[in-house]
Amino acid sequence: MALAQPPESRAALIALLDWYVESGVDLALDEAAHDRYADSARAPVAETAPVAPREAQPSFATEAPAARPRPAPSVAAPDDAARAAEAAAAGAETLDELAAALAGFPHAPFRAMAQHFLFSAGTPGAPLMVLDAAPGVTEESTGEAFSGDQARLLGNMLKAISLTRESAYLAYVSPWRPPGVMSMTPQQLAVFAPFARRHVEIARPKVLLLFGEAPARALLETRDTVAQLRGRPFDVQCGAHAARAYVFNSLESILKSPGLKPTAWRDLRAASKA
Repeated sequence: MALAQPPESRAALIALLDWYVESGVDLALDEAAHDRYADSARAPVAETAPVAPREAQPSFATEAPAARPRPAPSVAAPDDAARAAEAAAAGAETLDELAAALAGFPHAPFRAMAQHFLFSAGTPGAPLMVLDAAPGVTEESTGEAFSGDQARLLGNMLKAISLTRESAYLAYVSPWRPPGVMSMTPQQLAVFAPFARRHVEIARPKVLLLFGEAPARALLETRDTVAQLRGRPFDVQCGAHAARAYVFNSLESILKSPGLKPTAWRDLRAASKA
């Protein structure tokens, strides 16, 4: 005889499903376990041909054609994916080539989940470069890089040191928005970091503003928290190019916690004198 399910169990299951949705879980898998490492061994990274992106717009923002199904993410062991990312990033000689290499990289996290590929905004080659973690909700819905509330805060911060979006170069570590509110795992960041470092090497900024944990860890290659890193300059070597970097709390954190603005202002003043 089947046991009656208590009402609280049903409520708990509904709450769990709601939590999955908020976390960005949108794909159900079968119950059988899969050896993904064996799968990647049968399909080496080198055999997967990159997919050429559509012609880039001035902000390097592209949208996947609606009529085509999204490509299934290619599965590779974390170390293999990171090594492939190093090779793909190193092969790019210009920002256009780097955008194409990243857009077509088969093992990129979030590639099959986001609607838009948002590479950068502002002026390439500007002395100051801003590196944010990933596009936000507004950017994902509009397809325009650096267009939401956080971007407006950034614009005001740049204005405070006599700069504008047009006189700076703005870029993301991940050009795709992660689902839900998830942060990048170390394995995901290991794939994006080579592209971020190569991005800096090609753009050749004099000063870097790193907003949040992901940009700081990608460029400084550290496990320290933002609180431990902010307030002091760092000399960053990206390939053949060196730049002075400053770490800030994420734009989202500054927007939500006005108490962080005074420290951000002090760091901005220091960066403007570098």
